[in-house]
Amino acid sequence: MRSEFITRTIWGFAYAALVISAVYFHPLGLLALLVVIWVGGSTELKHLLGNTESKGLTTTTLILGVMLLWVHQSFTFDFQNHLPAFFAFVTTGIITHFVLAPGSEKTSKPLQAAFFSLIYILLPTALAINIAYSNGFWQPKLLLALFFFLWANDTFAYLVGITLGKHKLLERLSPKKSIEGFVGGLLGTLAVGYVLSLFWVELSLFGWLGYAAVASLFGTLGDLFESALKRSAGVKDAGNLIPGHGGVLDRLDSFLFAAPITYFYLHFIAL
Repeated sequence: MRSEFITRTIWGFAYAALVISAVYFHPLGLLALLVVIWVGGSTELKHLLGNTESKGLTTTTLILGVMLLWVHQSFTFDFQNHLPAFFAFVTTGIITHFVLAPGSEKTSKPLQAAFFSLIYILLPTALAINIAYSNGFWQPKLLLALFFFLWANDTFAYLVGITLGKHKLLERLSPKKSIEGFVGGLLGTLAVGYVLSLFWVELSLFGWLGYAAVASLFGTLGDLFESALKRSAGVKDAGNLIPGHGGVLDRLDSFLFAAPITYFYLHFIAL
C-alpha cells in the first residue's frame, strides 16, 4: 500500500510537471501534449467501446486528428510557414476520401467509434488551443488555470469525501463519490480561483471564481461519464500509461468535459 502511494505520488508530480511545462512555455509544447491526449485517449476509447475491428480505420482516424490539430494550431497562432498546414489539409482530404469510399459501410461500428472519439476527445483538445490563445494573444495562464482547477477539484473532493462523505453522489456510476466530496471539491476549487485572482490579472475576481465553478462542475460530470464507460466495459482503468494513475482518459476525463464549456465561458462571458 505504501509503495503504491509513493509510486502514485511520484508519477503524479511528473505528470503535473509535464503538463505545466507543455502548456506554459511554447505553443508547440501544447500541440505535442494535445497530440498525446488525442492518440492515447482515442486508442483507449476504442477498447472501452469494445471495438477491435478495422485497425486501418483507427490509424486513419488518429492521423486525421493529428493533422486537424496541427492545422488548427498553425492558423490560430499564425505561424510564418503555413506549408505544413497546407500539407495537412491535402492529407486530410485524401484520408476522408478513402474513409467515405465505397465499402466503408461494412465498418459501421468502427466509424461510429471514430466519430465519437472526434467529438469526445478531438473537439476539447482543439478548443484548448483557443483557451490558451485568447483575444489575439498567447495567454497560457488561462489554460494552465483549467488544469489547476481540475486538480484542485479532484484533490479536495477526495480529501473531504474520505473524511466526511456519507451521502452518495451517483452510486451506480461511481460508488466512492459523495455529495460532501463534491461540495468540498467545489469550495476548494473556488479557493484556488481566489488565489489566482491575487496574482494573475487575465480575469477579474468574479471571472476567476466563475471559471473555477464551471471547471469544477463539468470536470465532475466528465469524471462520471468516463466511469460509466469503464463500468460498461467492465474495467477498472481505461489504460496503464501512467503508473498508479491509469491511462490518458483516467487522468483527463474531467478535462475533456470541462474544456469546451470553459472555452465558451471565457470567450463569451469572462473576457
